[in-house]
Amino acid sequence: MKRLGRLLAGSILLLAGIAISHAAQPDFELTAPDGRKILLKGDGTWRYVQAREKEPTKDKESSKDKEASKDKEPSKGKEKEKGEAILRLDHKVQDEGACRFTLVLSNTLPYEIRSLVPQFSAYRANGVIYNTVSSAFASLKPGDSQRREIQFRGMDCRDISRLQVTGGDRCDMGELDRISSSTGECLGRIRVLPSDVVRFDK
Repeated sequence: MKRLGRLLAGSILLLAGIAISHAAQPDFELTAPDGRKILLKGDGTWRYVQAREKEPTKDKESSKDKEASKDKEPSKGKEKEKGEAILRLDHKVQDEGACRFTLVLSNTLPYEIRSLVPQFSAYRANGVIYNTVSSAFASLKPGDSQRREIQFRGMDCRDISRLQVTGGDRCDMGELDRISSSTGECLGRIRVLPSDVVRFDK
């Protein structure tokens, strides 16, 4: 009996020692492979200290947008050159059975206008188009000007109340060419000056 009592007392002391040693261990943190913080407690239990910080969606999107915009940015050598060429109506002449206009295109762009074929519509006073003709400008280097004449047959100059510039969508200048240019893009680089001769606009 005494031996059994000693054995029992020894077991109790051993268990108490284990419990004390566990209780004596301090809590400590460690990082799981997925980045979350875990608190290991001295009593053998554990818990997450805080969830892994997530990047705000806005930041993610903005960084993606930044990358995308970087991709879209043209290289310095291919940047679109800005500016406008100047188109003006110089004068009109009444011919026999026709009205003739003289036009001047000045290339104030930093590149050559290799080809531009705008159209010109003559309007009557009631707002009806009488006729539309075209005229070609080509090989116009920066700083140079070209004169062209257009003629509206069967109409007197006094019957034309407006001359409108349209078309020209298959131009060849700068990075625009006959394949890539779209509606209005070519004329978007041409500034039409108002005229005292007749109303002149795009």
